[in-house]
Formats: sequence, structure tokens, C-alpha cells
Amino acid sequence: MNGEPTTGTTAVIDLGVGWREHHPPPDRPNIRALVRPLAAVAALVLLLALGGAAPARRLEELATITITGQGDYQIVNETLLVRDADRLSGYSLIDGTQRWNIALPGTADSPMTAGSTVPGLMLTAMTDKITGRVTTYAVDADTGVIRWQGDRAMYPLADVAVGIWSPDDTDRFSTQVSVRDVRTGQPRWSAQQVLAAIDYQALARDQDQVRIWTLQSTGELIERDLRDGRVLRSHRLDLGTAVPVDLSIIGDEFVLETALGGVKTTARYATADLAPIPLTAPYVRRVDCGGYWCVSSQPADSGPAENPVELVDKATGVVRRRLPGGSVVIPTSLGLLVADADPLPAGYPAKALLDAATARPLLDLRGWDLYTDSAASATVLVRGAGHNPVQVAWFTPGGLDLSQLPVRAEGCAFSARATVCPREPGTLGVWRLTS
Repeated sequence: MNGEPTTGTTAVIDLGVGWREHHPPPDRPNIRALVRPLAAVAALVLLLALGGAAPARRLEELATITITGQGDYQIVNETLLVRDADRLSGYSLIDGTQRWNIALPGTADSPMTAGSTVPGLMLTAMTDKITGRVTTYAVDADTGVIRWQGDRAMYPLADVAVGIWSPDDTDRFSTQVSVRDVRTGQPRWSAQQVLAAIDYQALARDQDQVRIWTLQSTGELIERDLRDGRVLRSHRLDLGTAVPVDLSIIGDEFVLETALGGVKTTARYATADLAPIPLTAPYVRRVDCGGYWCVSSQPADSGPAENPVELVDKATGVVRRRLPGGSVVIPTSLGLLVADADPLPAGYPAKALLDAATARPLLDLRGWDLYTDSAASATVLVRGAGHNPVQVAWFTPGGLDLSQLPVRAEGCAFSARATVCPREPGTLGVWRLTS
């Protein structure tokens, strides 16, 4: 994490084992004539910036906020939310002033989660200290107004709030599903006595593909649109006398576990056509990486070992590059950011920035870490996270904004132009990038 940056005279680098060119893309003179000079200029600018040749922006301190060891905090848009001592406060990330302060009694039952389709809306669940009752609050982060509240813990997903819980932990078929409109809290649909699994992989690929699978004890398997409960497909599985005990989705398949006579059995089915999948087949995951699918697979019987991650061109199906197994790939405004699979305390070791059009290396990022220690609404690299001061690089559409954080980058939250970090025990510091 604290390694020194690499420097050189060119931004096209050798990334070592696993970074071989596969299937050169066909010539497209009209596109390449534009992409190549732009990529070269961008890479040179980034190389100078990360190598220390570019001037760093100053971080202006906006506020110091008191917080207890039981408090937590989150950034939603340009507002810092601080939950502590039965109160919830909102602070401006423009000038550091407190905008509002409301009562939010109880202990935190869930993180503060921003709604992806409703800017400024945050959902969180609180547990009453006396009764143990859980209540979800939907709060407007800009004003502190509670838009709605409801029983049970719920979290935002697309344009709905979802709650999945079981009153009896020993009986999976006591599970209930409740879905509300995330803006108003009005109920949309519900289901009882089912096993349930949300298809997060489909949602990550397409925001309109919000799917949930439910299974009844009779073997009735139903795929629904999570937003309104509309039945998309149904199929009856022949379970015989076996009892379903678990339903999950891995990549493009769902995995069903049943029990009979104390013996558990696993079956796998493709979500596309419900065709059975051999238990020996590798588990395949496909993630949207901009112009590519990031495809990874894991052998069914080899533990944590993973095969290389392939960047597959969406238009042609051609594999443009293979990365080491488990690599983290994140599309950014500057290209595809690649990080190692082995996490560090503050995030993942960054490896390289790839050209979004060709998947070829633009920049060596070794010595920097992709910061994931706390939720962030911005892509941020840090160097020397466990030290003081810390170098920070914000990804922006125009390039990298570099600065120096005066505290350790531990437990920080980042927005596009601001950061919040613990200082000495009991306080948070708030800083903003100067123009």
C-alpha cells in the first residue's frame, strides 16, 4: 500500500504476467485516428500527475464535527449525514455548515444507503432500544425531512424499497418479501412463505432488469419484476419429497439447495432458460464494464481459485484482454481501472488504467490503491493510506485531481470534490478541493 510510484518516459507499459494481448481488434481508421492521439495525450497527463509533476490542488478544511464511538456517517450528494446519540444531522459539503438536525431514536440496524433513482434520498433502519421494533426511515438528505417510514428493515433498489425477512430463523419458508415505492413508501406488492433471491447481476448489467426469483415449498418457481411483482415466468420444479432450504443466484444461474433425510443436495439452473447446469461446470459471472463484458469463472470444485478475467467486446464477442483471476475492473471517465484481487485494509492495490476503446494499457498505477474502505460516490486512488499525510487522486471527466490529505485515509468517505475522515478520537474532519 505504501510503495513508491513508478515513473517513466512512456505511458504504455508492460504489466507483466497475465497482461498479454489477445485477438487484435480489426482496423477502424476512422475511430483509431481519433482515439490514439487522445489516449496518448490523456496518458501523458495522467502519468505526469501521478508521478508528481502536476500541481496538487489544496484541500480546504470546512469543519470539525464531534462524534461518539457509536456514531456513523455517510455522504449523499453534497451533504454529509452524521448519525449519533439518537440524532441525525446534515452538513453542507460546500461550506461545512450544519443544515439540519432531527431526532432519529434507536440504534442503527442498517447502513445509511442512498437511493440510486431519487437524488438526495437516504434509507436507513433503526431498532427501538426498549421494544426491539425495527423502523425504516426515508430521509431527504438536503432538507432533513422524513418522507416516509415503515416497519421492518428495507433498502433502496432501483425505484423501490425492498425488505426480505423471516420471523423464524429456523424456518426459511417463513420468509416474507415486501416492496414499496421508494419515493412515497406506498406498498407495491408482497409475498409470503417463499424462498427469495434477487438477481443483482442482471441489475448491474441493465437498470431495467430488476428481477426477483421466489420458490414455494411446492416447487413453484416464479420470476417477477421486482418493481411491481408482475410475473415474468413460472416453472414447477420436480422436488419429489425433498424440502427446499436455500435459493441463491450466482452469475447467470440460480442455485437451489434441498434436504431429504438429513442429506443436502444442490442443483443449478440457467436463469435464461431454466436449463439444468452440471454441478461440475464452472461458475461464470458477467459484469458490465462499459464497452466490454468482464467475464470471470470459478471452478466448481477448486475452492477460491479463479480463472482469468476476460474483457469481452460487447459488439463482436472477441476477448480483448485477459487479466489475473479475481481482478477488479471499474469503468471510469478516463478508462478502465484495474486492481488486484487481494484486498488491503483501505482497498485494492491498483494495477493499471486501460483504454476504454481498445483495452490496451494507458498507465501503470502500481503504488496506488483503489480506495474502498468506506462508501464513496467518487472513484478515488490513495497512496500511503496508513500514513500521514496521504496522497489522494480523484477521477474526474477532465483528468485527475490530486491533493494531500492531512490525516490517515482510514474510514474516510469521499464525494466528487470533498472528503470526510476521522481525526483524533471523537471528531471528524471535513475537507473540500479548492477550484
